[in-house]
Amino acid sequence: MGRGLSVSAEQLPAVVPQVRETLAFSTLVAPPEPPGGLRRAHPDAALDRAGEIVQWLSQPPRRDQAIVHPICEHLQRCQHVYPLADQSDVDRANCESWAWQANVIWVTPDLRILDPAGRVLFEEPSASPDPLAVIPFPVDARQRQGEAAMMLRNRMVEPVEGFLPVRGEHEITPVDPAEVARRALALFLVATRGESILSGQPIDALRMRKRCPLGYDAMSPQERVFFDDAPGSPTTAATHQANASAAAQSMIWRYEGLATLQWALSMQFELPWPDERADLTATTRLMIDLPDVEIVEQARLRSTSELLDAAELHYQALQAIVAIQQGGQEPSQIANAQVLDPGIVCERLTALAWICRLAPATPNRVANPESSDVVDPSRSNWDATVDWVESGCA
Repeated sequence: MGRGLSVSAEQLPAVVPQVRETLAFSTLVAPPEPPGGLRRAHPDAALDRAGEIVQWLSQPPRRDQAIVHPICEHLQRCQHVYPLADQSDVDRANCESWAWQANVIWVTPDLRILDPAGRVLFEEPSASPDPLAVIPFPVDARQRQGEAAMMLRNRMVEPVEGFLPVRGEHEITPVDPAEVARRALALFLVATRGESILSGQPIDALRMRKRCPLGYDAMSPQERVFFDDAPGSPTTAATHQANASAAAQSMIWRYEGLATLQWALSMQFELPWPDERADLTATTRLMIDLPDVEIVEQARLRSTSELLDAAELHYQALQAIVAIQQGGQEPSQIANAQVLDPGIVCERLTALAWICRLAPATPNRVANPESSDVVDPSRSNWDATVDWVESGCA
């Protein structure tokens, strides 16, 4: 869950980051004021520093150490970097206290990686971290993780141990409510079109576009391809129909994502346990009865804490489903047991992770290779979030 720093190790040059001074990497949006001796680096420089270290850690054999993955996740979530130029001027007790509050890990010039208290998480050539060293997480994130695990156990689902919490509420900036509302309109359009294709009576795409221009404009690149798709020559009609039906089967699940966005916008009172599919009548009626402009202008998100509570639960539910599948049991057996519906879990987690920006992000400006247009990052990030969830959040 990062900020777009991840790349495959095969694509990386063998590079050693040049760390000339001890660096503090904080994941908080607004860390507390640091003690003397620390200064905040420029945001671009901060991201570059974090990226260089992630790149270095991603090289074999370093990447094979268990501690490296959570360290990389922390660096990918980094929001601020504080260079420590002169350690002689630092009050170590105040510095450690600040580091815990700011959710910091330290990287020294000799590339040792330390927890907030200065205990070794990683160093070469040693393969073992200090047994007392910990990857820091905000208190609310750890608490949320425990509460979600308890909810799963109460439903006879065993949580998977070893996964990190999603985020703390002071580590994220949710997507703007108006953009969430526009995304809901887009999901309504693609789900409705998918449903009509499967019924054998596809609704005219141009008519839908004219009826809801805000929703059409808010579609992600992949959604736009599906929505605008039209049959080619008669010789390819059968193949086209098969492909369209397969895509429609996927898009009709977006009703679950739509219901989740409606809950996030307080248009729905509750988000039921993920074994109960959305009430399509109620979900679609909300989109039909309210004017599109009003939905956007009156958009208000639930609290960040509520959104993260739901995201943590569905994240852990997905990991439980993946673990069961890897153990030889089909996810459909979980649904048949009326414990968890894998499809619902994935669609909800996609919506919640997108709002809370939990998935690895795409670049801020993504060029469309077919034109000179520039795609809004929040829309391309939706597709990236879909891919992230479908890969098991790996």
